[in-house]
Amino acid sequence: MIARPSTDLKSYLVDLAAAVGGAVEESDGDVLDLALPEEVTTPAGLNDFFTVTLSRDAADETDGAEYVTYGSAILDKLVGIGLNSGRILRLRAAVPSASMRVPPNLMQRIERDIGFQKCRRPSMESAAVELHQQMVFTFVVSYVSDEKFTDDVMVAVDRRTLGDDTGLLDDQAKLYFADAGAYADEDDNPQAPAHPYSEVAARAADILIERALPEYMNYQRQAALYCQQELAKLLGYYHETTEQLRSREVAAADEDRRARLAAKIQATLAEREHRSIDLIERYRVYASARLDSAAVRIMPKARVCLQVQHMRETLHQDVFYNLASSSVEPIVCPICHARSATMYPASAMAEPPKGLGADFVCPKHIV
Repeated sequence: MIARPSTDLKSYLVDLAAAVGGAVEESDGDVLDLALPEEVTTPAGLNDFFTVTLSRDAADETDGAEYVTYGSAILDKLVGIGLNSGRILRLRAAVPSASMRVPPNLMQRIERDIGFQKCRRPSMESAAVELHQQMVFTFVVSYVSDEKFTDDVMVAVDRRTLGDDTGLLDDQAKLYFADAGAYADEDDNPQAPAHPYSEVAARAADILIERALPEYMNYQRQAALYCQQELAKLLGYYHETTEQLRSREVAAADEDRRARLAAKIQATLAEREHRSIDLIERYRVYASARLDSAAVRIMPKARVCLQVQHMRETLHQDVFYNLASSSVEPIVCPICHARSATMYPASAMAEPPKGLGADFVCPKHIV
């Protein structure tokens, strides 16, 4: 449904070069030579002229080229250039200084909004205020068959956990965000750890597919209904035409005439198959997406480290209270990155993943 990753990366590199006043030369299908201005390459630790490849095979065959893929260090640098050069805003939630503290009744709110199944009541080990980054992407998704429809899809990702924040956007709709400026990170409160932008972008692409798929299937069902109606008419026409030709073939007394009618029948059947394929293809729905805009939104959160007792196990879980929206955020599952207000001990899974590095998972992983 969505374009191949290498195609997306190539488009990004071409657009990035154009946005910063650079140039791209495609020496091969998967090999790109880039020339970017010094003012954007120097802060990123890149040369002004460099070569990248979009496939592992091309990287092995091209001397001095770097392989660009999701999660690679060079892609993170290139995305960083885009953040400083493209249509990306850095916004800061306006929170009164008096509210930049851990609320005194926070444990009551956590116990009300978060449930740890098969566990005793949690206790707070520590709490501190941190600045967190959330990336909000707006994609334009196009659905094309015999007609074209477009839809704007917003996707939000938490940079600390790679959690799907899209469901939190409604709660944040009334918040006021101001331009964070070039020195937004200079703050008395510590910055929360953040995943590289390349990983955030890859996560956003996964969420986009999940959110666009239901609409895509809806358009595909509608198109399939119209296709069936048109196909029934088409097949009915060719069935009638073929039967008439066969009747004439049986009634023909001349052998040459029968041969001509037989050939005409075969040609009619071939035409029926060709036109049927064209009709089905015309009603097939194709979906594509392009990034329209993106924003980094900085919000203060109280990070609460909880201790939770499960049978004889002492488990730990971080919970975040958004000081801007005054809400306890559902916990991000370490496996699927979905948010959930109900969590189960990972030991309750039939087969916990090796190296999970977390004590709780969301209900979908519990049999």
